[in-house]
Amino acid sequence: MIDIHTHLGKIMLDREPLTADILLSTMDKLGIEQSVILPLENPEETHYYVPTREVIEICKKHPDRLIPFCGVDPRRGGPDFKLDFNVILKGYIEQGCRGFGEHLAGLPVNDPRSIEIYKACGELGLPIILHIDRWRNTDSVHLPAFERVLFENPNTNFIAHGPGWWAEISSEVDPEITYPLGKVKPGGWIDYLFSRYPNLYADLSAQSGYNALTRDEEFGVEFVRRSYQRLLFGTDYLYPEQELPLVELIKNMDLTEEQFEAITKGNALELMLKENPESTEGDDN
Repeated sequence: MIDIHTHLGKIMLDREPLTADILLSTMDKLGIEQSVILPLENPEETHYYVPTREVIEICKKHPDRLIPFCGVDPRRGGPDFKLDFNVILKGYIEQGCRGFGEHLAGLPVNDPRSIEIYKACGELGLPIILHIDRWRNTDSVHLPAFERVLFENPNTNFIAHGPGWWAEISSEVDPEITYPLGKVKPGGWIDYLFSRYPNLYADLSAQSGYNALTRDEEFGVEFVRRSYQRLLFGTDYLYPEQELPLVELIKNMDLTEEQFEAITKGNALELMLKENPESTEGDDN
């Protein structure tokens, strides 16, 4: 199993830091082979920053188990110069980063500054984990701005995550409810977006993902079965005493071997191994 969504370090004021040793011990207990470590570069994320450089250094000590992603806040720079995200991201790729995120900027999801990051990720072959909620990467019901982003960035692979995303598993969405309960009404916008955009995936981690699959268990299982090629297992592990119920949920779900393998490992590997589409031109190998 590959966990596409974990964090390390001192993140919250009232929680003990999650160390690499604690993470690795938990992974061993749960049967998780590798974990992706996500930096915290946006000020809207948590109480403390965990910069990409720190993530890279930790992962270097455990190269067979921990995979670094990188991050840059889209507001970096100033009125007198424009930040070249490609140069920064290329440097992180050279240091082993295999993706971008978690992107958690307190901006509209289609803010022009974030668009520059999306474009850079597409050009460099970095999948991007994108958190959507009421104050980070914001959008309205049925995610029209995000759909435009998907349409205009076909070479960028987006891994959607967060309450604003997972509420759309149902066709009835109340934007004021973070974790909706009760039966899912078929025809949700996630199914629609999956059907139209091959560059879209989803991260099952955190309370938002777990809630989406368990609020209507029968619907949740059917959703996973038909969408398994677009789903990635993750925990959003943040602090040592955190419960991780999604692990047992996925392990005990009635899935075929192919479906389970894709969700828990195959899809993540495929995304992280994809090359920049422009770099393969003229390559006979």
